[in-house]
Amino acid sequence: MTPLERRYRAVLRLLPAAYRAEREEEMVDTFMEAAGGGLRRPGWGEIASVLALSARVRLGGPGAPPRHLAWGAAVRLVALLGLAYQTAYAAFGLAGLPYLLSYEGDAGLLGTAGSADRLGAIADYGFPCCSAVAFVAVMHGRPRTAKAAAVLGALPALAGATAMAPSLRDLVALVFTAVPVIALLLAFPGDAAPPRRGRWLTVVPLVAGLIGYGLSTAAAAAGGVRLSPWSEPLGMAVVALVAAAPFVAARGRSPGPALALAAAGALLLIVRLPAVIGLPLEQASAGVTAMFLAQCALLVPLVVVFAWRGWRSLPPARP
Repeated sequence: MTPLERRYRAVLRLLPAAYRAEREEEMVDTFMEAAGGGLRRPGWGEIASVLALSARVRLGGPGAPPRHLAWGAAVRLVALLGLAYQTAYAAFGLAGLPYLLSYEGDAGLLGTAGSADRLGAIADYGFPCCSAVAFVAVMHGRPRTAKAAAVLGALPALAGATAMAPSLRDLVALVFTAVPVIALLLAFPGDAAPPRRGRWLTVVPLVAGLIGYGLSTAAAAAGGVRLSPWSEPLGMAVVALVAAAPFVAARGRSPGPALALAAAGALLLIVRLPAVIGLPLEQASAGVTAMFLAQCALLVPLVVVFAWRGWRSLPPARP
């Protein structure tokens, strides 16, 4: 065995063992023939192609074993849930934008008219719309469009986390935003078919965001402090996950939805927990603090139970 062949075999160890057992010799022959004796080590492009193939196989690509199919279903559902949340968040923000633009009494809301601050604030409302476009695109079987739009939608979180001195809030926002985008990039191939019986679901996050804005406006007008943590997009997402738990539990031993529900709950927890821990009591009422704690109390058992249930339901690694 030549040193180049040995290095190619080392790169192919990135692939799952079952896949490698079937196709390693064929792939090594192909790589060696393409090299033609002029290389000393695999090129970066070849390594990247093996990494991409490994991700596709491990996330339910063609020929993947049942365990990898289950992981792929879970990751795809995490991507859809994250984009659905961003869609509701975009609808929530855009519903209140006309009021903010017309409210000229306080320039701190969006900055003075015609200023760079005003333009930047409007852009902050526009970037989540890219995530909404991504959600609609992937639900209609256009993963390439969805990936490009989702990456654009994640740019504000990336910019905040890569600033000179990012805060904990910026880092948490990056994780919360980036995980669904990464799941979308990894688990949806370019020829992915649209979800079955799912196109009508594209309007649900939009309606939820508008309803949440209406509830928040009504709560603010009535002075209802206790309602606001539940009518904002994050609170509505907690309610939606808790409401979905019985339906996921009724699916029996299907691991994908259970793992996706646990992952979505964990993402909500990493956003809510810092707010609970670092919330200054002198700046927030006890009612708001209690509602934040109640949301965490709902999420923690949901994450633990469904993570355990999904893991136990996974098919064996070597059937």
